[in-house]
Amino acid sequence: MIHAWRSIRPAACAALIALGIAPTLHAQGDPRFAARCNMWMEKKGYSTDYIEQRVGQRPAGNQVADWVSNLEPKDAKAGDVVFLSTGSGRGQRAEVVEEVLTNADGSIRALRTSSMNIGKMVEPRCDITENFGKVVEHTVPFDHVVRAWRPDRK
Repeated sequence: MIHAWRSIRPAACAALIALGIAPTLHAQGDPRFAARCNMWMEKKGYSTDYIEQRVGQRPAGNQVADWVSNLEPKDAKAGDVVFLSTGSGRGQRAEVVEEVLTNADGSIRALRTSSMNIGKMVEPRCDITENFGKVVEHTVPFDHVVRAWRPDRK
């Protein structure tokens, strides 16, 4: 049970606190875990916060894993949201498409995307990177895209 708190994302942590369930143990045994993550959540610097700030809404659910895609990744265009495999076993992250980069034959080779909280992890218990709250653009290979979502599409 101690390791279970490490896998709880900040949004889930806040939901538990709202229900009056505060974690007393986690991987490091620090009872201040919930308060520490709540502080970060209030700063609105996660990738999920960026999606909402940038496109004016986000899919239903507290975590990227809960968000339902409504678009094939091959149909993504600027302004859409893509879900990328992190490759770290930590699930997926959401980023806004800035530009679709294609090969000579028209197939997608990569996407230039933007998001917040991309970079070196500095507070793993609350999923905080060196770029928490900072918008970072980068290019991701198209084969890292696992799902996509368009805000104006039902």
